[in-house]
Amino acid sequence: MRAFDLDAYLVARSRLVARALDTALPADRTTLRRALRYSLLAGGKRIRPILALAAAEAVGGSARAALPFACALEMIHTYSLVHDDLPAMDDDDVRRGRPTSHKVWGEGLAILVGDALLTEAFRVMAEARRVPAERARRAIAEVAAAAGERGMVGGQALDLAAEGKRTTLRQVAGIHRLKTGALLRVAVRLGAIVGGATPAVLRRLTTYGEHLGLAFQIADDILDAAGSDGADGRKDRELGKATYPGVLGIDGARRHAARERDRALAALRPLGQPAEPLRAIVAYVVARAGA
Repeated sequence: MRAFDLDAYLVARSRLVARALDTALPADRTTLRRALRYSLLAGGKRIRPILALAAAEAVGGSARAALPFACALEMIHTYSLVHDDLPAMDDDDVRRGRPTSHKVWGEGLAILVGDALLTEAFRVMAEARRVPAERARRAIAEVAAAAGERGMVGGQALDLAAEGKRTTLRQVAGIHRLKTGALLRVAVRLGAIVGGATPAVLRRLTTYGEHLGLAFQIADDILDAAGSDGADGRKDRELGKATYPGVLGIDGARRHAARERDRALAALRPLGQPAEPLRAIVAYVVARAGA
């Protein structure tokens, strides 16, 4: 059997998402639109939208039908980065190799960029035409929950509250199940929902998404601590962030990431060849941190 080419898959899917994002927010001369596109079209791994597309196809659905929902996830993720970079949060000057939104456009407009991206995400989902109304409604509700107080925003609040304090492994995992994991988990779930997954398959993909989310955050923490992949672990240390290496050490964090990867892969075992992109993605996520 021919080996799955993850690099080619990621490039093709990333281009598909980039074109759809460009169409969703076309260029015009207003400062706000220019600022929106500056952050949204800046590149990045596009893991969240790609996961949604892969999950839809894994259950026999259409990537094209899932594309508006995938784009919405990237809009929400980008809004979270724009706000996370602000001086009131992590105070970062560089994102994806260039100045952060507030450094280019000012803090006030950067806040509005985040607000607009979050709102536009729900417009894009609501206007999707290739998905049965009940599936679309369910997917939109899930995204709202994952992005809000019970998900990403709630996790960010816990992360801020934990700065400078001693944290346990349980506390770190709880923060990141919400802050990072909620949007990754819902990426897989909404792709499956839009694609028409059965309840049993949706449960398996949910389990996969939960373990992938933790593996992803552990890998990011390891890369930050090591100063790899363009990351600077000094920022996390200066802010006293709750991280896996801070609790487990680098080697312990790598072992923990490998366990999460294995649990994610186990959840996919009955799904066969259609789930191969999902398998390759979680293996890639963990391998980049040396686990």
